[in-house]
This record gives sequence, C-alpha cells and structure tokens, in this order.
Amino acid sequence: MGPLQHFRVKQIRFTARLLGCVEEFRGGNRLIRTLAHWPLTAPILNALLGYLRVFDDLPQAVAAAEPYSGGGHLCSLIGTLHLSLSESPRSSDYATLYHMQGPIAGWSKIFDLGGNVGNLFYCYKRYLNLPPRLVWQIYDLPMWTEEGRRLAAERGEKQLQFTRNWEDASGADLLLVSGSLHFFDPPVYHMVAELPEKPAHILINRSPLIDGPTKATVQDGNNHRTARVLYNRGELIAAFERIGYELIDSWEAAELSVKIVGKPEFSAPSYSGLYFRLKP
Repeated sequence: MGPLQHFRVKQIRFTARLLGCVEEFRGGNRLIRTLAHWPLTAPILNALLGYLRVFDDLPQAVAAAEPYSGGGHLCSLIGTLHLSLSESPRSSDYATLYHMQGPIAGWSKIFDLGGNVGNLFYCYKRYLNLPPRLVWQIYDLPMWTEEGRRLAAERGEKQLQFTRNWEDASGADLLLVSGSLHFFDPPVYHMVAELPEKPAHILINRSPLIDGPTKATVQDGNNHRTARVLYNRGELIAAFERIGYELIDSWEAAELSVKIVGKPEFSAPSYSGLYFRLKP
C-alpha cells in the first residue's frame, strides 16, 4: 500500500473506534443508529467507515477491501500467526474436540477446508488419539498448500496431506470448517451439495453468524484485510438442513467478535460454532 492507502486505513479505524465509543454513552447507540439509517447522513457515515461497513454481498466487500488488502489471504504473516495460535486450543476448540474425540476412532479421513498449513492438525493431534489409518487432508490456496507440504515433510508428518481438488472432500468422515466458512463464494453448503458423496459430519467453528439478513463486511487484521460473509444464523442452518444434514449442537466462539457501527443487527458479539450430522 502507498502512503494515501495507509492514511485511509488509519482514518477508517479511528472513525470506527470513535463512533464505537460514542455508542457506549447513554443515548449514543440510538444517535449513531439514527445517523447510520437517516438518508442524509448514512452516505457520509459509510464514506467515513470505508470498508468497515455492511455490503450486500461478498464481491462488494472484496472490491472495498482490495486497495487496502495488504495481500489479503496471501499475506505472508498469516501462516506464522495461525501456527502460533495452534500452540494451544482456543476456547471454542474444546467444543470441536469434544465432538471429535468419540467417533474419530472409526474415521479414515478428515477434510480441513481452509486449514492453512495444518495448524489445527498440529494442535488437535495433541488431544485426540488419531487412528494410524486416518488421513487429515487440507484444502487451501496454493501458497499455503505448498508451505504446508514443506512443513509436514520437515516434521515427518505422514498423516497430513494437502490438495487443491475440492472433490477430494467427497465421502470424508468429517468436513472441518474452522475460521473459513465466511470466506467462500459460492457458500460452503452449495459446495457440499455438489459433491458425489457428502461428508458424514460437518464441524463449523469460529464464524460470524448474525440475526439480521445475510450481508458481508471486511475483516481488518493488523497487516491485512479480507472480505467475509455475515451469515444469518437461521438461514445458514436451514441451508444445511435442506441438503440432508441435522444440527446436533451449537456454541459460542467468544474469543472473536465483529461490530458494525450503528447497525447492531449485523454485529456478532461472539463468533459461533455448529455441528451437523448427515441424516440416514
């Protein structure tokens, strides 16, 4: 990014923090909400908030983030960040581990969608008894699959594999979608519906689900920005039910949140996790 883009990022962040502080005062929430919806002030507020606002769909959010992306999903610091986070489970990982620990003894394949360089594999294998025949396969961007293969070879990991073929998820015992559901277009439930054989279990973790209509926004990291979908919780669950799954459990991923200034219906005080099982 050039100097103007860096200045714009600082301005957007400052505006979001300032308005967020105003919302904390008595009557502030109502004031900012009014400004965010009033036809005369809404365009001005949207301009000041830039990419930190609501968009109708993911492509719009991608376009808004592009000038300030810092590499987006290809930012070289992402792999290092994910590996550092995998040193120990986060609070929402315990629900995932709970649902995996029983049936994993009979599994032969886990398909990790958006699994980066294998961070969850390295974390979870310390807490789960992975059967020797189990293959943990990761689907991600070429940059991360190449780095993941290099790291796995360096560490002598034989069960960890990487692929760029989505259809390899067909017939998996588990489709693991941790921190990645909201980045895919088309939606993951459309992708699953097109598989020759659907995965038996789907575990979704750390995704922003909201009460309002499904929209999109931009996730602002320290060094990069990426567009994400804000799924309506009920609509998302119904979409997976329509393709043959039943919801078994849900939980909060309290370590993450998203706040949209002036529009609480599009905010998520905490991210969410969902466990689906394929109906007989």
